[in-house]
Amino acid sequence: MFLRLLTVLLLSSSALRAQEGPSFDLEAYEVHLDAEKEGQRVFRYAIKNSGSSTAPAESYRVFFKVNGKMMSFDNKTNPIKPGQTIIYTSPEKIPANQPGKKLKYNLIIHTRDANSRNNKKKGEIIL
Repeated sequence: MFLRLLTVLLLSSSALRAQEGPSFDLEAYEVHLDAEKEGQRVFRYAIKNSGSSTAPAESYRVFFKVNGKMMSFDNKTNPIKPGQTIIYTSPEKIPANQPGKKLKYNLIIHTRDANSRNNKKKGEIIL
């Protein structure tokens, strides 16, 4: 009897915790390549909080890859208020004199938020 009661209590408490997930929702929002400056171009990408609460500092990590190469990684992240967008700039620069070159990017947010389906953004930019 005691084991049955203990099992019921453990299952019900874990079910309640599963329902209490975070109410922030980080979205891999936008990626663009800046105009040529001094023969170089740089990627900028935006992370948006579409949820109803603030995403705490360091509750997420941001990865940005181009053609499979890691261009930037950020784990010292700032809080993001609901509706706020933060723009990151990749420290790696792309030579601009490569007309027609395809740049396939992948923006990934590692976090536990309300909607993990919008935590990745893939695309392609042609120089």
